[in-house]
Amino acid sequence: PVVIIVTGVPTDTPEAAISAETNPQLNPNEARDVAVQPTLPPETQPSPTIPAPAQPLTTPLPPTAVVPADQVLRIADRHLLNGQFESAAATYRTVLEQGEAVAATERAAAAYGLGEAALREGLFSDAVEALTVFIVRYPDDSRVPQARFLRGDAHLGLSLWAEAIADFQEYLRLRPGLIDSYALERIGDAQLALGQVDAALASYAAAADASRSTVPLALLRERIARVYLSVGQVTEAVAQFDGVLELARIPFYRAQIMVDAGEALLNAGDRENGLARMRQVIETYPEETAALAAMNTLLENGQPVGAWTQGRILFAAEDYARAIEAFNTFSTQTPLGQIPAELYLLLGQAYRAIGNTQAALTAFQTILDQHQTDPLFGTALLEQGRTFFLNDDIPGAIERYLRIADIYDYLPEAAEALWRVGFLYGTNDQPDQARPVFERLADTYPDSEWAISGLFLAASAAFNAGDLAGAERFYAELALKATGAEQADAYLQVGRLALERGDTVTAQQAFQQAIQAAPDTYFSVRAQDIVLDRGAFTPPTTYQFAFDEAAAIREAEDWLRTTFGIEAEGALWPLAPILEQDPRLVRGRELWAVAAYDEAQTEFGDLLDDYSDAPLASYQLAIFLRGLTAYRSSIIAAASVIRAAGVSTLDAPSFIARMRYPAYYLEVVQDAGSRWEVDPLLMFSLIRHESLFDTYATAAAGEIGLTQVIPGTGAYIAGELDWPDYQHTMLFRPYAGVEFGAFYLGEQLRRFSGNATAALAGYNAGPGRAQSWLQLSGGDPDLFMTAITINSTRQYVQRIYTSYGIYRVLYGTD
Repeated sequence: PVVIIVTGVPTDTPEAAISAETNPQLNPNEARDVAVQPTLPPETQPSPTIPAPAQPLTTPLPPTAVVPADQVLRIADRHLLNGQFESAAATYRTVLEQGEAVAATERAAAAYGLGEAALREGLFSDAVEALTVFIVRYPDDSRVPQARFLRGDAHLGLSLWAEAIADFQEYLRLRPGLIDSYALERIGDAQLALGQVDAALASYAAAADASRSTVPLALLRERIARVYLSVGQVTEAVAQFDGVLELARIPFYRAQIMVDAGEALLNAGDRENGLARMRQVIETYPEETAALAAMNTLLENGQPVGAWTQGRILFAAEDYARAIEAFNTFSTQTPLGQIPAELYLLLGQAYRAIGNTQAALTAFQTILDQHQTDPLFGTALLEQGRTFFLNDDIPGAIERYLRIADIYDYLPEAAEALWRVGFLYGTNDQPDQARPVFERLADTYPDSEWAISGLFLAASAAFNAGDLAGAERFYAELALKATGAEQADAYLQVGRLALERGDTVTAQQAFQQAIQAAPDTYFSVRAQDIVLDRGAFTPPTTYQFAFDEAAAIREAEDWLRTTFGIEAEGALWPLAPILEQDPRLVRGRELWAVAAYDEAQTEFGDLLDDYSDAPLASYQLAIFLRGLTAYRSSIIAAASVIRAAGVSTLDAPSFIARMRYPAYYLEVVQDAGSRWEVDPLLMFSLIRHESLFDTYATAAAGEIGLTQVIPGTGAYIAGELDWPDYQHTMLFRPYAGVEFGAFYLGEQLRRFSGNATAALAGYNAGPGRAQSWLQLSGGDPDLFMTAITINSTRQYVQRIYTSYGIYRVLYGTD
């Protein structure tokens, strides 16, 4: 074979090549049928290569090595996947520099890869140059259309609008009917930048008429509407707004679009239709934010808006003073028998919000006096108690809540009232008073969710008071009444308390019941660790990341046949024709090929939602999407298979379980973990929870990447690492996201002397808080969980603990 001299580049040891063949699809009405029908007749069943994630780069080369060109390309592709764009580009160049000594197909692959690497690095000029070389030198290559699309994006990045338009138009000529909507939108963007408004609008309209998933289509239509408005074409804008309303289902969004359409009509002088739109908003969505603007527009135009409607809108907008005025106006103009109980409820809440306690109590009392059969009667009782509580009158609140339980014990609100009595006693230094209330709640309303919560509070209060026998009694009662995770939690606590008093038999029984009650939960995994006398987050003796995939797939498919009654012969994993032909899969696959990852995942997401109840389809999609490296979508599909079977992750076949809890970016995780002394399974557990292995994941506070690092922390880590030319968006690159996350988690581990539970709490909520919780718990991992005062942080640590337990079984050996 042709070989290439490579300097300082690691070798690759890939598994079977990832198949990128086109595959058909399912439609919603046929989803369930797929689970019990063969994909193809046995005699025509294909035997393609199983799509599998490429294996890590494990064997370093000497400083100068002779490596076959195809292997160098795999190394470059792995760098590209890991976000090491500079290394990928350099490696692709080593292939190109060999000229005709390398096969034309390999040179073509290198030129294409070089262009994609440069584009994803933001080096648009380099991308244009490399992709142009590819297009000119290899005109018959099947990837030329995608190269045109990629070069179009690079031209957009350089503000070379005409060149971008030409590329996207050529893509549409070469690959019609796939992602026309997305290409046309980009053409419209370029035309708009050139000032060609009419042409841009025509392109946008064509994009909206072409196919794409619902949410991006709604957003596109809204965008088109605003462009039409900018050039005064109101009729066309309103038509696009109406197109959005045909798609949108979220009330908040619908109300805003309706207001936007109404304002457009009013600004164009169409008063009648504009005001009609505004009235539709206040009548349909009075509790949405946009209703206030609609109401104000109506009033400014001399249109009547009833006092009751005004009051509801103002209350939802938290303009309580004006809401009170409107409610009182309505009540003075309306016969007593026609005033709804809801008005008095909102009036009372509004008075309470502005600090008028007595008026609030009077409003709630009006419901009790005049609407005794109304469904809001019990709510009014609770609101009176809450009013006393918010006014810092704890005895008054307790008295009111007890009155509900004593007099109105038949109401569904009575259980909540008792819970609130117990809670107020417990949080106001009267735990002895709280416990009998919670016992009464559990005895009187055993099936109520409030009873379960109350027993937990009672058990916690008893434990904190040193009454371990009482705590164990409460937890034992909980274990009998609760289900799922709550039952597992109760059994775990029974076991811990039994151990505390030396009853190992009862403890072991309780721990086993916790393990069985809810296997995929923290409480089950924690009980398992205690049974095995294993500390929290204890790493396995050895790790195993290489498996016999063919044997594992055979085992998985035998299980699928047995579990779901599938009668098909031959391999089950290839996509069924109906799936392969689904427009969402077709579009998503093509978008993935042109590096439009967010848009691709939206298409995949719609597809997965429709087939979440079709286990065979989900299984096929999990494998297919894994092969594309659409990891997040693959995980979701694998989870759907396991949920459909009604089993825990570890009771499912290991192949499917490993798709749900994968070890992607293995070499990057191992490298960073070794450098910062972080267990790779702990890193995988953190990454899965933070991002589901979606390297482009973002969150509201600016968290991005695989490990969801926030901007401030990212800047701090960059300084510690002396990271050159750091920009927060660099964390979208897998190797950078893993490096920053591993550094910060490793720092927390060192800070807390290897205590992973505290380190994770520090990672999520800050080391200062974690330190205070650690001091309260005295280092005990179970007490640490109860010491955490932020519910989201407690859940964060517990979920990663759960994932770690699963990862440990799947990838560890003792």
